[in-house]
Amino acid sequence: MKIRILPIIIVILMLFSAIHVIGIDSNGDDNLNLCEENFQVSFSKVSIETKGEYVSLNLEEATTDLMAAGKPILPVYIKTFVFPRGTKITNVECIISDISSEVISGKIQPSPKPVPKISLDTLSQNNNEEIIIDNKVIIEEDESVYSSSELFPDKWYTYKTYAGLINDQDSIIVKVTVYPTRYSPLENTIHSIDSIDIQVTYEETSNNGPLPSPYDLVIITPNKFKLWLLPLYFHKTRMNVSTKIQSVESIYEDFEGRDKPEQIKYFIKHAKEEWGIKYVLLVGGLKTHLDAKDRDNRNEGSTAWHVPVRYVQPDRWFNGHISDLYYGDIYKWNDTTQDYEFEDWDSDSDDIFLEHGEKADLYPDVYYGRLPCRNILEVRTIVNKIIKYEKPSIFGKPWMKKMIAIGGQTFRFFEGQPDGEWLCNLSIESMGDMITEAVRVYSSNNNTGGPRPIPKDIVKEYSKGAGFVLFQGHGNALAWDTYWADEEGNNNVGWAGPFMNYHMPGLRNGRKLPIVVIGGCHNGIFNTTLLKSLNDSSNLSRSVYHTYGLPILNCFSWKLVIKNRGGAIASTGCTDYGLGSGHPYYLSGALESNFFYEIGKEENPAITVGDAHSGSIIKYMDDFDISIDYSSNVYCITEYQLFGDPSLKIGGY
Repeated sequence: MKIRILPIIIVILMLFSAIHVIGIDSNGDDNLNLCEENFQVSFSKVSIETKGEYVSLNLEEATTDLMAAGKPILPVYIKTFVFPRGTKITNVECIISDISSEVISGKIQPSPKPVPKISLDTLSQNNNEEIIIDNKVIIEEDESVYSSSELFPDKWYTYKTYAGLINDQDSIIVKVTVYPTRYSPLENTIHSIDSIDIQVTYEETSNNGPLPSPYDLVIITPNKFKLWLLPLYFHKTRMNVSTKIQSVESIYEDFEGRDKPEQIKYFIKHAKEEWGIKYVLLVGGLKTHLDAKDRDNRNEGSTAWHVPVRYVQPDRWFNGHISDLYYGDIYKWNDTTQDYEFEDWDSDSDDIFLEHGEKADLYPDVYYGRLPCRNILEVRTIVNKIIKYEKPSIFGKPWMKKMIAIGGQTFRFFEGQPDGEWLCNLSIESMGDMITEAVRVYSSNNNTGGPRPIPKDIVKEYSKGAGFVLFQGHGNALAWDTYWADEEGNNNVGWAGPFMNYHMPGLRNGRKLPIVVIGGCHNGIFNTTLLKSLNDSSNLSRSVYHTYGLPILNCFSWKLVIKNRGGAIASTGCTDYGLGSGHPYYLSGALESNFFYEIGKEENPAITVGDAHSGSIIKYMDDFDISIDYSSNVYCITEYQLFGDPSLKIGGY
């Protein structure tokens, strides 16, 4: 029953809360040349649906849902405003109106816990706390919310300003997150607004021209690889991608920083500001396949690396993972100074980078990627593949318009389909006219439980050639897999794979090289070595690659790219646990699907691999409220790795 007349005290409180202003001090300067951007949205009545012991809320205008483990799932509306670099944001004002209340008949459904996308049913310990990692969707109420009469969330809206590269332009992003409906669990009441007016006041930039751009792409590599990268340099120059090769040795001599990764990041900042570069390609991984101490300390890997890596710890459960987004996220926005500043990923200045709860900008400021080559042979292999892929004679071939989607039941059924297949279908639809043929290698196509057909089918279809491939399921450093489809949501019906590194020599696709997106745990963990894999423990708290003693030289994602004949031209993968939840389009799955959305969208589609990869991060940041379950969101964003040349033209020239 909808209540329009409440006790006088509540009415007064709501009237006082009906108008909220959030703003930035303009320092008393009345002579600013101010402009305004206004936006208004009206909300329809929330519809309520009973789902078992809980109810769910649906709002037609919502752009997403609030998803945080154990907390109520509520509709969210997100609006972003994009301004060119140099703009001064002087005020953000939000006015809400017509608050109404309604008693509901049951508790609002809580969001499931994020679940690692790996095949484990293991009880272990980490940081002296017991954790269970399995493939089951777990729903538990957060008592701090459900036992309270306070409204959740605690505000009607929030806003934050970011710095990032939007459609090739350095930009300021103002993101306003609106919670049109808030929930009081103990009173079993929802409170809703009818509309919100958003007004952003800003001073226009006087900088109307782009930065000078003597270079588009900078390649960062050790001296020993420079000679073997010259063919790529000349090729890029012929393709009108002006390129500079910079050695890590020269960077260490000329740029300061707390450690070697920070020195490299300061060089990238310099290259962006002085040369106008858009693309950063890191060429160099570990120095050996045999054995290496991949971490100098909890923050970095430098000594054993040709090009160092940054380790981050955004989630308290795990021990940290590699994130090359560190090199791509150059700037953050300072609301006080109204200017860009260097984003060091250490907001509390304790020399530990992006630890649990620590805030960072996360919007990429350059398109970035890595080719973690360990020797000259690998450099020559990938350079040769890139040059051949981008030759004009390849462009427009029928196989480039083909997409292979590989999936099954990752966790459960969703909207009548195995959730991995649902996400594959969403990605296919997102590609639009970019593809003319879609081949679905799904576990539901052959749910017999007999001899495992998935690896055989993958090799067969992959060898025919395709422009794009998507894997959606579970994984480790050595393999990818998925479950047979089971409508009851049981995962004990068995695995449909696995497809392993050991199957890759059978891929006979030659020069028909796809761009491959891989959903699963640890497929992109590129600090693998032979001896460490042989000693990899089955105990979760000590396992690194989850290969359980099977030998491995290169991780699954990089193995596809570095394959001498066939394989892939570029790939993505998680450098630690991929995360899923009750909804397939969230956490790691959303980033992977966004990659194809960025390529297939009608307006400003991605034309390079780096644009698609960075764009999928930007879309995730724009689409979701990452503040409520910050560590899980940051964890997924920072481990999402690109193996490839970010300037690679999708489909060739």
